[in-house]
Amino acid sequence: MLRLNLHGKLLLAFLLVLIPVLGLLIAGFLLDLRQTRRDLLETQVMTAHSFAMQVADTFDGAIGLGWAVARDPLVRTLEPSVLDAHLKGIVERSPLYEAIAVYDIHGVNRGWGHSQDLAEPRLVIRDRPYFHRVMATNAPLISEVINLRRPRRTGLLVSVPIQGPDKQPIGVVNIVMSSDLLTRRYLDSRLQQRQELFLADAHGRMAFHTGSSHLTWRQSNAFATFAPLQQSLAHVETRVDSFMNPFWGSEEHLGAFVPVPRYPWAVGVSLPTDVAVAPIHERFRSKLLAFSGIVLMSGVLAWVLSSRQVRPVHQLESAARALGRGEMGRRVSIQTGDELEALGSAFNEMADQIVRRAEEVKALHEETGRQAGLLTAILVSVPDAIILASPEGRLVGTNSAGLRLLGLQDASELGIPLDEYLQRYDIRHPDGRPMSRAELPIVRALSGECLDEAEMILRGPDGEPRVLSINGAPVRDGCGRILFGQIVVRDISRHRQEEDKMARLLERELALSRISRALVSEVDLPRLAQVIIEQSHQALGAHAMVLWLAKPDSRRLTLLAAHRIPKEEELDLRELSYDAPWLSTQVARTERGHTLEDLRVQDAPAGTRSLAAKGIVGLSSFPLYAHGGLVGVMTYCTLQPCRLSSLDLEFQNLVGRLFAVALEKARLFQEVRDTLRLREEFMSAAAHEFKTPVTTIQSWSDLLLAKEPLTPRQNKGLAAISRNARRMGRLVEHLFTAVKLAPGVSTLDHTSFDLHELLEEQARAAARNTAHPIHVDSASPLFVHADRRLVGEVVTHLLENALRYSPPGGTVELRSRRQGGETVVSVRDQGPGIPPERQSHVFEPLYEPLPPGAVGYTSVVSLGLHLSRQIIEAHGGQIWLESSPEAGSTFSFCLPLGEASTGAYRSASLPGGTCDRG
Repeated sequence: MLRLNLHGKLLLAFLLVLIPVLGLLIAGFLLDLRQTRRDLLETQVMTAHSFAMQVADTFDGAIGLGWAVARDPLVRTLEPSVLDAHLKGIVERSPLYEAIAVYDIHGVNRGWGHSQDLAEPRLVIRDRPYFHRVMATNAPLISEVINLRRPRRTGLLVSVPIQGPDKQPIGVVNIVMSSDLLTRRYLDSRLQQRQELFLADAHGRMAFHTGSSHLTWRQSNAFATFAPLQQSLAHVETRVDSFMNPFWGSEEHLGAFVPVPRYPWAVGVSLPTDVAVAPIHERFRSKLLAFSGIVLMSGVLAWVLSSRQVRPVHQLESAARALGRGEMGRRVSIQTGDELEALGSAFNEMADQIVRRAEEVKALHEETGRQAGLLTAILVSVPDAIILASPEGRLVGTNSAGLRLLGLQDASELGIPLDEYLQRYDIRHPDGRPMSRAELPIVRALSGECLDEAEMILRGPDGEPRVLSINGAPVRDGCGRILFGQIVVRDISRHRQEEDKMARLLERELALSRISRALVSEVDLPRLAQVIIEQSHQALGAHAMVLWLAKPDSRRLTLLAAHRIPKEEELDLRELSYDAPWLSTQVARTERGHTLEDLRVQDAPAGTRSLAAKGIVGLSSFPLYAHGGLVGVMTYCTLQPCRLSSLDLEFQNLVGRLFAVALEKARLFQEVRDTLRLREEFMSAAAHEFKTPVTTIQSWSDLLLAKEPLTPRQNKGLAAISRNARRMGRLVEHLFTAVKLAPGVSTLDHTSFDLHELLEEQARAAARNTAHPIHVDSASPLFVHADRRLVGEVVTHLLENALRYSPPGGTVELRSRRQGGETVVSVRDQGPGIPPERQSHVFEPLYEPLPPGAVGYTSVVSLGLHLSRQIIEAHGGQIWLESSPEAGSTFSFCLPLGEASTGAYRSASLPGGTCDRG
């Protein structure tokens, strides 16, 4: 067993006290590091999605520009003498694109637009795969990342066919997007310092990387085999909290990889791990430095104190050994002012007693008296209280520490019965239960019981509670009879206070965690205010609370929520100027917290004086900051004096910062929601303005076709105008429906109708405009309670979609059936089917189910499927898709049945544009 001297034990005790503090520092650092990594990873995911949407918009814009150039009559001439200057002017007005080139059907360059490079010599691209694909599909194409010939750098091409009068390709328009221009465009999309963004094609080759303004062909393939990027190319959002960045070699990053909407590309967002966690490490180093300073100072102090305490012990040891050798004149001189000095005096007394006993060896009575005095001196020097009680239940002996504990002046007051002692003091168990006479430690010792560190709470006349630890045992004579009951009492109140302090710190850590979880999920201001009230009541121990939002521009506070505030007073608090005589407005003016500990003895602002009459004693108000600005003010009241320590103030400020960030988040969410509402209003106004001119164009074109003699060419042109005007009118109607079904707007006209009858109507209407057979298979009647017109719109959209992608002569099946308490309507076609990776997007606005160049691709997009989902979900139903490549597609929706539907099963077949029942 390790044996240490007193000096070593004191230093070891000091080290053992500091070890838990170091453990808490390390645990706090690890928790902070883990939470920071999670938050940063979530931020990278949001940035990646935003970046992906920008890339998709960039591709859409490039394709749109390509179509515009391809349809330019000047471009269709394919005349280099005029095209070069024309294309150069377009490039100069479109700084996003490096160059624009026009090639004829043989892949020979017929026009070159670049700010610096000359058109000669002319490039020939007939060997390029993208050229063959555009010419074969007659559809626009985003190329893979390629090593551009002109200009010589890494980039990509947007190729759009130039269509002749017969809609067949006579050439292509290539829009060149180089890596350096893309890098400069998206540099501002980075939200953090050293954050890196990159765009990769379907093979994983990068089109640009913000870490390299001039991306070389070799560098562009750095992420080609990176597994997270391959997953995102498979339409799987991927988060990686730690990886070695292939672009930089050995630097560790964290980031996110997501697919680009509508295109088989992917984007990546990453951030060096050392940059991400640098603030956490810096704070931890600061804490370790402060902890090291504390350890050093405390170690020096412990060394000095232990040395001072051990020196008298060594002196006593030396003197005791000398006394044992017979040196009766040896004495000690200890002047420490504590128990050691008393022990030194006792030692000198003991030495004198020994000398006198040697001189008066025959005086047994005097020797006994001296021994009693020696015992008394030793008892006096002991810091713990030693108490003796007789079997009759009287206190018969104690040391000076016991006298202080019992509140007695001297030993002459001993001899009091235990019952009288119980009347003077309040004695309780550690859990607060009163302690009976039989449970008193001294009574239990008198009954023969041995006590080991039993605890109790003692409250004396001064009202101050003390936590006591007691060891006790009976004192027996040679025959085993109990002479006394003895207990040794140690005051451990300060130790318990330290334990309670640590418990409170842990409780506050848990409260902060609970508050953070509660605030993260709330974005609605009223609900968020209620959560803040609930968490403040629990974490701050408040009786009543008031929460204001700050308006620094107008220097006013607006009431957001109040708890336990009378309604008549709450009306007066709706809005306060910074100059009002309230504690909260004072905090808003000074932007510093303020606490009134006791309203009964302190002068309070005029606006808060009435609170004292309602039982409020303490009042505290503190500002809520977010991003360096004042967001609000929180004031809470207590029924006890509000005395806040530095730790309490630090906790209060931390809670305030959490509340402020949550309120700021909710305010920003409200602004986004208002912006969306303005967008819906704009869509409604735009649709209304489009409707009149479109109707006019359609009416005049139909009238001219019906009434005026026209040449075949004029007849063909007017027919095209009428057809496209009718399509534009349909799009306008779709916009009206989208606005009508906007979230929060209830515009459904519910009626009870026979769904079978509606299906036959829509099938007959669709059959009049197509050569495809339409087969209706339905049980009749099927009554539903819904908006008949809108449900008919859904059936029309699904039929139009099926007819659009059906092969020539392919049958379209329209079917309805009961399924439990619902009716299920399905529309099946025999088209090419939809690729699995695109099926989850088919109900998005203006989404083309088939990729460009695929069999059955029509380049026609609409709002039909998107509006169908809105209409069905507005009725409380569901809409879904089942499709396999080359096996057709089935679109289905379900609605709750209305009144009881009865009737036989019927089916109808509408082949070749006619409606016949089978």
